[in-house]
Amino acid sequence: MFRPPSRRLPVVATAAAALVALLAGCSGAASADVVDRGPVRGGTLVYATDREPTCLDPHNSGDMPQTYVARQYLDSLVSLQADGSVVPWLATSWTISDDGTQYDFTLKEGVEFHDGTPLDAQAVVDNFTQILDPATQSSTDLLYLTGYFESAIALSEHVVRIDLSRPYSPLLAALSQAFFGIESPKAMARGLEENCESPVGTGPFEVVAWNHGRDVQLVRNDDYDSAPADAKHQGPAYLDGITWRFLKDNTTRYGALSSGEADVIFNVPPESQQLAEADPAISLQEFVHSGSPFSLDLNTTSPVFDDIRVRKAFVHASNARAAVESAYAGVFPYEGDAVSSGTPHYDETYHEPFPYDPDEANRLLDDAGWTGRDADGHRTKDGETLTVRLPYNADGAETPPADLTILQNIQAMEKEVGIEVDLEALDSASMNAVWGDPDAYDLIGNYWNSPTPHVMYIKYSKATLDVGNGQNSAFASDDELDRVLIAGTATTDPTEQAALYSEAQRILTSKAWSLPLYPIQTRLGISNRVKDVWIEPSEGEPVLSDAYFVDGGDR
Repeated sequence: MFRPPSRRLPVVATAAAALVALLAGCSGAASADVVDRGPVRGGTLVYATDREPTCLDPHNSGDMPQTYVARQYLDSLVSLQADGSVVPWLATSWTISDDGTQYDFTLKEGVEFHDGTPLDAQAVVDNFTQILDPATQSSTDLLYLTGYFESAIALSEHVVRIDLSRPYSPLLAALSQAFFGIESPKAMARGLEENCESPVGTGPFEVVAWNHGRDVQLVRNDDYDSAPADAKHQGPAYLDGITWRFLKDNTTRYGALSSGEADVIFNVPPESQQLAEADPAISLQEFVHSGSPFSLDLNTTSPVFDDIRVRKAFVHASNARAAVESAYAGVFPYEGDAVSSGTPHYDETYHEPFPYDPDEANRLLDDAGWTGRDADGHRTKDGETLTVRLPYNADGAETPPADLTILQNIQAMEKEVGIEVDLEALDSASMNAVWGDPDAYDLIGNYWNSPTPHVMYIKYSKATLDVGNGQNSAFASDDELDRVLIAGTATTDPTEQAALYSEAQRILTSKAWSLPLYPIQTRLGISNRVKDVWIEPSEGEPVLSDAYFVDGGDR
């Protein structure tokens, strides 16, 4: 899953923090002595999050706000476990050919979509057809399938076969994400516009209304009987429904939790962390995503960053660790590897390949020929100033204050070695136009959440670069890296995978194609009136189908 910087958590001003404290002091939330006597049916849970999706169908585009809400109304073929294994969901069993290129899934019988359409093998085939249709504008799903997927066919009413062009061991983990949630063929046939408004799945809740700018209303699917094998219970959800509210402002969102107006919030603000930890009426759950951390990707086609010496100098000079730790007050850790610490086969050896070293940065820049200085102290070569353009989204929900602080801190550190960083604040439309345009920037913020180390192939392979959807924002690839990553997907042996993915991290970090900053996290604040909320490990999606109010939902 990709996007320009989005779910970042700002450090807001002291006055705002004081307002949070006041709201907490006036809390109408559950008291600390709530007694849990087991699951109780009833109540509508209010879940408050920062960003509103552009489309509720996660096959379209593929951004995190989509997958979080889609988990509530779509089921996937399989469910991922924390150890990387998968368990049955809509597929009760599967077989894999000896050469790893053919997967046969046997589907659970008797399952119906919310519109009454039966789940069968052809429905699954139709989902892959929709994903591959250019009209769907699928980005995330296509990048998982590019270079591997050949076809999906119905072998019988409840057996579907996926054929691959070569072995792809991450396939099951990829299919566990809500991005590959199975949708009703009848509903998909309405067209993208209508499907974006109200996608139809087999999941524990149904979409009944999307009130743009305010919330999505979900109601329980009373006929639900297709929970994954790792669910805390089988059968319909305990909740009557969910109000999925959009509260962009961190202070407002945390205030809603502490006052009892919201039952669960996405991403407790860092400045409210200590308040939340001290509040007996609130519990916290945190999950570090697998995938690529939030990074500044360096455009290797730029006349500045096409020189590896300048790229390395930029990373050495940034003092990224200090920038992150200062802006996020230790709540978000620094990560300098090309993959996050939550990624399978993460190798700590590459945690900080280019530590802060202004002397080395100066040496590299001198060696690259940037030896002159202008009146402002910026380096020059052949009459050109060493200036790099860094556009960012001026919307505070997309680039909140903490991220902007990081960018400004890096800007200041780069000036110390003579690099001028031009921070360009753009509106959302202008920012969208920047993506995929190699002439529009020199570096740009990006991340990609993925349950497998195959994320390195998704971001940096020649095959996915050729797709041309702008997600390889460094415009970089390497034949040796491709070879190692393809070998990693071809084996299921953990020892071989660990060695290959370690080598991939070595190659990737040595290229200095990005300045990694911090891993993406899912951080939930939960009222103690609510029990059995959990975070699944494929995309850090909140699971609310097992949740219940200890008091039955009475407010």
